[in-house]
Amino acid sequence: MNLENMTAEEKEILRKQLLEEDRQKKAERKAKVDAYKNLVDETVINEIDKIKNISAQIMMLKKEVFDDFKSILELKAELYGVKDNQQSHTFTTSDGKISITLGYRMLDSFDDTVHAGIEKVKNYIYKTVQGENTHLLEIVNLLLKKDKNGNLKASRVMELEKIAGNINDVELTEGVQIIKEAWKPQRSKTFIEAYYKDENGNKINIPLSMTTVMEDKNEGDKETSN
Repeated sequence: MNLENMTAEEKEILRKQLLEEDRQKKAERKAKVDAYKNLVDETVINEIDKIKNISAQIMMLKKEVFDDFKSILELKAELYGVKDNQQSHTFTTSDGKISITLGYRMLDSFDDTVHAGIEKVKNYIYKTVQGENTHLLEIVNLLLKKDKNGNLKASRVMELEKIAGNINDVELTEGVQIIKEAWKPQRSKTFIEAYYKDENGNKINIPLSMTTVMEDKNEGDKETSN
């Protein structure tokens, strides 16, 4: 198509055709987008009740399991002198084929004063470390490395305390002490874990969350027993 050979009237007709084609394409896309949004709304509304129902069932089951083991925990404490502050308990059948663990975990957490302690430690290290002692700086930085939640690891703080004890410097010792005193471990939510062994002796971990539930026909996460 040679536009130079077209009359003004032909050019106007072509312009209108192109505009109409563009309008139709936009209308078709809008219709598809609207259909997509409607499908999302419909699917989300249909699925949310199922998810809420499963959540309620899990909550009820969790309460039932803890209630059912309450008397067993009391008897265990009486027979074996188990302290009330024990974090978790594992109960396994006599044949070792079924096991349930329930309890909670302690998570590392520090209050805001930890930053003052870290600053004191780093001030000492940067002020003292020179030349061949840079390996000490690397070690301390590793021990002060925070996890994905922005917390230090208590075990690393203990290692740092050992280093401070060997160096015996007031500023370094004060910094480590501040970090130790800032440690305020938090109790996690209670949990339940369970497994059973199949006819081949493989340990099957029972998935109890949406994340761990298998997406294929396998019943769970298999581990070969020794």
